[in-house]
This record gives sequence, structure tokens and C-alpha cells, in this order.
Amino acid sequence: MTAQIVPGRGGLVAALEVEGRDVLFLDRATLEDPAKNVRGGIPILFPFAGKLEDERFRPADTRMTQHGFGRNKPWAVREQRADGVRLGLVQDDESRAKYPYDYDVEYGVQLLPRGLQVELLVHNKGNPPLPISPGWHPYFRCPAGRKAEVTADVPGLRPAQQFTDAREFDFGLEAPVSGRARFDLPGLGGLRLSFSPTLRHLQLWLQPGRDFVCLEPFYGPNNTVNTDRRLDVPPGQARDFWMRIEVEP
Repeated sequence: MTAQIVPGRGGLVAALEVEGRDVLFLDRATLEDPAKNVRGGIPILFPFAGKLEDERFRPADTRMTQHGFGRNKPWAVREQRADGVRLGLVQDDESRAKYPYDYDVEYGVQLLPRGLQVELLVHNKGNPPLPISPGWHPYFRCPAGRKAEVTADVPGLRPAQQFTDAREFDFGLEAPVSGRARFDLPGLGGLRLSFSPTLRHLQLWLQPGRDFVCLEPFYGPNNTVNTDRRLDVPPGQARDFWMRIEVEP
């Protein structure tokens, strides 16, 4: 039971191995090229998940691309143990220009007997409310030619949304009220995904010919952070979010 974390590339969980099985997909060439978004692992989506309308972050009248900047910035190691780490988001002039607030973000990764748990703690250290709508973007390993074998126990998932490698798809649905979903992935088996009750949206994404499927818990769908459905963290307060990945025996 091992995991690899890369603090300098967005605090990425780059690999997870459970009983000799690789759980996560990783395109290592994108990991090694700082000019590219990493394709694989578990990217952190902060301050928001999804796309913004016209790439406009309306609370501060700035511009940001899809999924914000947390996945592209270095994270500093604050604590390191045999079974986990805690990281802090490193702010710079670019991130402050895009997101002009006084805040601290801490990220924890904790190994579990058959998987791991990640936790995001967002602390508003300033006066105005801190607008966020975060999430995670885990890439699960799945052979491209076997995507049609994927099954999902998720309320609201329609037969027309069956996984396939014939085309790219990117669709979302309301997350289960229980905060739990179960998937069967060929070559991996049963996968249990659990997440904070506040993460009310589940996004599903894949590309044809690539050996992954993405099962992504978000606070809300595209553009949520620009609406009154976002989460505004009050001054002096903090909010936390978590996601747990477990492989069944």
C-alpha cells in the first residue's frame, strides 16, 4: 500500500498502489513538463472546479482558466509522516492577482488500509467572504478498450451515459445524498468513492484511446463560484472538504 505525492506539481497524488494494483492513471510526460496541465493522478481543483463563463471570475472581476490555479502551483510540505503528508499552497504574485484574498489552504493526504483520504482545509484570514467551489479530479486506470465494461452504482446515472471509448464525453449529475458511489473498473475491481456531503456534484469524463476514466466530486457544476450557489467562507473561519478512495478486496 503506497502512494506518491508531488508537492511541486500542484500537490498531486501521482500514484496509488493497493495490493500490487495501480489505481491511478498518469501521463508522466505531462508531469515532467511544467508548461502542461498534468494528465493523471488526483489534481486539486482550487479555488473552484469546472469552467467559468468567459473565463471570468466575477467575485473579483479577474480571469481564470478551467479548475483554477491550485493544481498548477507548488505546495510546501508542512508535515511528513510514514502514512501521510500535510501541504500548504504557495501563493505568488500571479495567484494573488487572480484571487486577491487573504487566505491559507492546507492539504492532507492520509493512507488507508485499502486506499487513501485527501482533505482540503480552507481558512479565510481576511475581511471579505472567501468565494470557493472546490473539488478533485481523480484519474482512475481503465484500459481504453474495456471502458464499456465499467459499471456504476450512482443514483441518477442513465443508461445513455454508459461509459464507452467511442467518443469523448464530459457530463455531470447531482452527487448521491449519501456522499458515496461505487464503481467496477476492469482490471481493478470494485472501487468505493466517498466524499464530503457539501460536494454535491459528480462529474464524469474520459477521452477515447486513453486508459482512464475520471470520477470527480465537485462542490458544484461549471460556473458555480460565479453564482449564489458557491460557498462564501466567512472572515476568520475555515471550511474543510474530503474525499476517500478505497479498493474492495
